[in-house]
Amino acid sequence: MTQSQDTNLAQLIIRAFYWMDEGLQQNLRKAGGPEVSHAQSMVILVIGEGVRRPSQIAERLGISRQAVHQSLRELVSMGLVELVADQEDKRAKVVKLSKTGMPKHLVAADILERLEGALGARIGKRKVKQLREALESDWGEPVEL
Repeated sequence: MTQSQDTNLAQLIIRAFYWMDEGLQQNLRKAGGPEVSHAQSMVILVIGEGVRRPSQIAERLGISRQAVHQSLRELVSMGLVELVADQEDKRAKVVKLSKTGMPKHLVAADILERLEGALGARIGKRKVKQLREALESDWGEPVEL
């Protein structure tokens, strides 16, 4: 068996995520941005998708609420996000990018776009387009085997 046959799809997707995240982290540091962990980076990416409730962030990432709250506490202390009252449920809090975090988010979005372009230069724009299309497809609910 070749290496790609020994490696399952989940491992390849995680490896691809880490490639993108490492590139993001390196370029953010180069631009004077904050150093964040992979967990914090994943939380920020989900917030960037428009998910605002910590419980929904946990659900999206498949991690505990406690882990999300820990990352959020760290991101709040870094000044990247804020927890504000939820307009729909006054007992709850929602996450939003802070005034400091918003410009950094825009820099990060630009870096991610440039990383995608660099990946296209390495493996081919067509492959990147196909990868994007496959990942954007509706996979439906997880399959019970």
